[in-house]
Amino acid sequence: MPFNSELDKEFNTFCWDEVTLEIETDGKAPKKHGEGVYRLSAPLTFEVILPRRGWQLVKKARNYIYMRPPADQSKPPFYINIKIPNKEQTLAIANAFYQKDRQWYGQLGEWPAFYWHKKNTSMYRLGRDPVTGQQTETLDGEPSVSSEFRIGELGTLYISAYKSDDGDFTYFESGKIKRAECKTELIETFMEGEASLLPRNIYERNPQARAQCIAHFSATCQVCRLNFKKVYGKIGEGFIHVHHTAPIAARGSEYLVNPLTDLVPLCPNCHAMIHRRDPPYTVAELIELFKHAGSI
Repeated sequence: MPFNSELDKEFNTFCWDEVTLEIETDGKAPKKHGEGVYRLSAPLTFEVILPRRGWQLVKKARNYIYMRPPADQSKPPFYINIKIPNKEQTLAIANAFYQKDRQWYGQLGEWPAFYWHKKNTSMYRLGRDPVTGQQTETLDGEPSVSSEFRIGELGTLYISAYKSDDGDFTYFESGKIKRAECKTELIETFMEGEASLLPRNIYERNPQARAQCIAHFSATCQVCRLNFKKVYGKIGEGFIHVHHTAPIAARGSEYLVNPLTDLVPLCPNCHAMIHRRDPPYTVAELIELFKHAGSI
């Protein structure tokens, strides 16, 4: 899905997790709306995401939307594949909005999203003045404010990050979501010594070599110059991928790693792009592609 805003670029919505989401309906619509039409809540969301997947909008009401599913999905349960932020991405977005110090409403990815900044959440006790008879409000407890980032709607995906005035953002997720399972398999990995077979999900490189590489180059992508701390604040400090300039498999056997010539820090996006070819692009080649694409 192409970017639809500068915020999509800022928050890398194309890197969100692709999940399978069950579309919950409120049953069939009245017959006056036609055959095979279903009533759904969350109209802000479904009006955007479902027509892109072959659903037909029949009628939109205040709190509901009436839609006809594609011919190949005539009966529930209905499923779609869609990208959503995971917990870490959601909290990063919430903290970024908090740093901007303002409220916001719009769309991220395919989802409606909201951010409320430091809204008053103090509790007041209602009463009545015994002399004037006028209604009164008395603060019940200590004054408080809160901030909240929310994506999606109740009735479908609903993700929230909530922060009181004296705490950190906490994460909440609701919706019938199925994430892809992480498959564990035997893969060959090299730990600066003899090759061995270990049950791993990803290659784990030598941590000392990685640390020396980052100490020399800094935790800044050597192609696009992205530094996660500058974008996301404290939670982004030190985060970066480290790329082997020559793939491990190409070495064939045990070898010594030079952290300054064999390793290079890359952001996840550039790291993915450098492996779009086999053998991978060189860092210099990727920098030229990045320049010619008008990114810098």
